[in-house]
Amino acid sequence: MHDYPFPLAELVPPTLAIVAIGFALAFWFTRRAGLSLGVAAVKGGLFLAYFGFIFDGTYTFYDDWAYLQYGKQLLQDGVSIFNLFHHYDYVRSTVKSANLFYYVYNASAMTVFGHGYFAPVAMNVLLTFIAAGMLMRAAQLGLGMSRRTSIGLFACLALAPSILAWSTIANLKDILVATGTAGLVLAIALIEVHRFKRAIVTAALWGLVLIVTRFYVPLIAGAAFGATLLLSRQGRRNPWLWVGAAGALVVVAYGLGHGSVAGALRELHARGGNPAKGIVRFIATPIPFHTQPEYAFLNLPQLVFWALLPLQFYGMFALWRRSTLTGRFMVLYCVALMVLYGAFPTLQGPRHRVQIDGLIVVFQYVGIAALLRQRFRLPVRRAPRARPAGRRDGALPAGAGGV
Repeated sequence: MHDYPFPLAELVPPTLAIVAIGFALAFWFTRRAGLSLGVAAVKGGLFLAYFGFIFDGTYTFYDDWAYLQYGKQLLQDGVSIFNLFHHYDYVRSTVKSANLFYYVYNASAMTVFGHGYFAPVAMNVLLTFIAAGMLMRAAQLGLGMSRRTSIGLFACLALAPSILAWSTIANLKDILVATGTAGLVLAIALIEVHRFKRAIVTAALWGLVLIVTRFYVPLIAGAAFGATLLLSRQGRRNPWLWVGAAGALVVVAYGLGHGSVAGALRELHARGGNPAKGIVRFIATPIPFHTQPEYAFLNLPQLVFWALLPLQFYGMFALWRRSTLTGRFMVLYCVALMVLYGAFPTLQGPRHRVQIDGLIVVFQYVGIAALLRQRFRLPVRRAPRARPAGRRDGALPAGAGGV
């Protein structure tokens, strides 16, 4: 058995990695040295403080220890992210799950940072820099957000209480799923500015990660993208987008196999509940300071979430009115997940909402900005949009607007 909290000597390498790599990632996205260093220092300091002085196993779950245990076994067998597909059948038979990537992720994290519970958590902290950067870039390309405003969004995403709590404390795959979701949003934003090759590569990379991490998420994203095209003037006018969306769905469905899709439908029929009640529960759970012991670390973050809930919905409404592909995809994707989880009483806890926490922060940020503009009549800052290939007149895609 390991003595808890962890010895500080074991935590120095991952903490330094969070500060150094986090600073490099933040600076690459924002070009603001002071902001980047401050964000990296906060996240590294929280990681060191929690695992060096607080951690005692209270805020852990069954799943996270299973990820760690199987990760150690895979590590001993020489399996890592880089040779996953060579050992795919072995890994699947070992962990007995189609959602196998996070087990290999744990093995790879322990290769880098040591064999403690903190190793995959440190990797998750680093992922939050990437997710924040991708959503920042998506806001610039797809929402017309100015660079200055989007830098503020990056800081809010990186330091959002719920994201800080989940990424710093628990070894769960939801942060990885949230990063994949951010990658899909960036792919939609690239489509909006007609950077189709980059969009395909981005969607394929993160879609593949999601298929082997939480297999149904790409299907939900594909359905949301199809609905976005149907409700978008820009999408209806471009038949190639329809062909691409249909092709992506076929690839995902083929990769999952008929059995997985049919099994999910049977599960819905067998375990489904009242969606209306379930949606409210999924959105609001847990009640601040009325949490179970293992969720007590969410008391303060959830209090902030409840306080900003009206602004979240106001931000969703504001994005929907702009009629951009990116904004409407984000809204429809979140609504689709709310309906899906609302139909399953056993899947309405706060863990499943982590995967859209980044999008929720974007909605809150846009809602606050829209409210301030309306209250104080502030001018809208528009970012110069990237000129699509083949268009020399500088015209913007239909529905583009600033934040």
